[in-house]
Amino acid sequence: MTKPVIATLLLSLCSLVFGQVDWNDIPLTDGTYVEGTAPFRQGEYEIEVPAGVGLEFKVAMDAGDMIVYSWTSNMEDPALMDVEFHGHTEAVDGKGDLMFYKIHNEGKESGTLKAPFTGIHGWWLNNRSNSDVVVNLTVAGFFEDAE
Repeated sequence: MTKPVIATLLLSLCSLVFGQVDWNDIPLTDGTYVEGTAPFRQGEYEIEVPAGVGLEFKVAMDAGDMIVYSWTSNMEDPALMDVEFHGHTEAVDGKGDLMFYKIHNEGKESGTLKAPFTGIHGWWLNNRSNSDVVVNLTVAGFFEDAE
């Protein structure tokens, strides 16, 4: 079946269920529908951040690909972990592009990211406390694990 035929059938079904409706056809705007270039996947990660250590957790994404994510930590005082959510391109001849999405020390974060460029995107987690910390991250969307 073609898209117009399916759309007509769906509108007919809606008319049967909801009564006659005079629908306004709204044109699709840029960015409303984005087809993923990588396979859709989901990941749950338990990231151990030792006391006094900073480390990076990263994923690879193509420009325009999107993720939805959420993370929490078991820190008693979240202010003792500096977090930078950022992305960067691969360096060429010692030069690359870097963009910071969010810098904070709130102990949790959730949101979406539409990759502004192809590259590495992720979280720098700097544990300034005297205790090891576990960060539980859930990510879904179009991404690959990065080393």
